[in-house]
Amino acid sequence: MKAILTRNIWAPAAVLLASALCAAPAAAQTERTGKEVVDAQCSKCHLEGKGGAPKIGDRDAWVQRLKKGLDATVREAIRGHGGMPARGDKADLTDREVRNAILYMYYPGNAPK
Repeated sequence: MKAILTRNIWAPAAVLLASALCAAPAAAQTERTGKEVVDAQCSKCHLEGKGGAPKIGDRDAWVQRLKKGLDATVREAIRGHGGMPARGDKADLTDREVRNAILYMYYPGNAPK
């Protein structure tokens, strides 16, 4: 009898755990392209260069930002830089999405998809 009670106590927990694990992949977000991120968020400032933001496609302005390296520039965008809030005020952006957005703004015609 004791063994039956022990199994019955853990059975509901096992069912909940299994259902949570099965549901996790469905909740996973598809990575957005650099263009999608820029169109949805970055263009709010980078389209017109608000607050000194380098404009989309202005390679000379972006070269100045990228002099310290792409990784350093991405870290600044993730943490926030000058008047720009962290992740461009879009907290759900992944590090890779931020990177792709920067590459897109540097060279829209040849950025990774």
